[in-house]
Amino acid sequence: MKNRVAIILILFGFFSSCNKTKKSEETIKSDKIVKIEFTDKQGNKISKEELASSTGTFNYAIYGIEGVSRSAIVLHEEARQFGQKGDYKNAIQKLELANKEAPKWAYPLYDLAYTYLLQEDYENALKYYRLTDEVAPKGFYTSKTALHTLEREKTGELPKGLYRSYLSLEWINNASEKEEMIKLLVQKIPSFAPAWKEYSSLLEGKERLNAIEKGLEQNPDVETEGMLLINKALAVNESGNLKEASEILTNVIFNTNTTFGNIEMAKFVLNSISEK
Repeated sequence: MKNRVAIILILFGFFSSCNKTKKSEETIKSDKIVKIEFTDKQGNKISKEELASSTGTFNYAIYGIEGVSRSAIVLHEEARQFGQKGDYKNAIQKLELANKEAPKWAYPLYDLAYTYLLQEDYENALKYYRLTDEVAPKGFYTSKTALHTLEREKTGELPKGLYRSYLSLEWINNASEKEEMIKLLVQKIPSFAPAWKEYSSLLEGKERLNAIEKGLEQNPDVETEGMLLINKALAVNESGNLKEASEILTNVIFNTNTTFGNIEMAKFVLNSISEK
């Protein structure tokens, strides 16, 4: 039986748990390097080598830091702590200070958007997702999906509060309940591509491919489109068509409109299936 790696993009907001790494340098100089980290369902980090020999569903997050000062990082960490306690007022204050200290760092802007989203302040959420997109035009976590969805909500194309409800799927620990919610989302709002991405992960074979194609037909944001194509490549490869899978992944890698996250993931998956 062929090894299967199912990839699902999941939000890692600053309210989730994280491993803290102490740094003594005043400034982190990773310029525009994009780092990708994988975790299992329990939040444990997994190396690419371990992932290549594993099966199941894994999460990943994309990081990019460009000359961020230590003081900005400290302010951001303090904001995380307030956010985890539900103290959004102080979280916002710390994030604003972090943004002032490091205006080109997308993380504080992204977390400001997320904080306002949790409070159902959709105008400010949209404002800060737009600012995030300006600072990180090639994507930062799920910024592209958030921006695209909230803009469609604002025009009335999608119901207001949809993106917040979509994110709440990650707060459901009961697998069967989560599955029912995903199915309901697809039934009620079939024009929402991210729902098809989630739904396709519940399926196998042709049904999975059909769900992926449905998602690709629904005017997906570039982030969701990339993930749907990567998942399509995985499904196609499982059916024995390595050539088509490789072509799909290559197109994602060389698509100038896609995100850094999609490019890095497509490279990893292409390398993974090519080695088998």
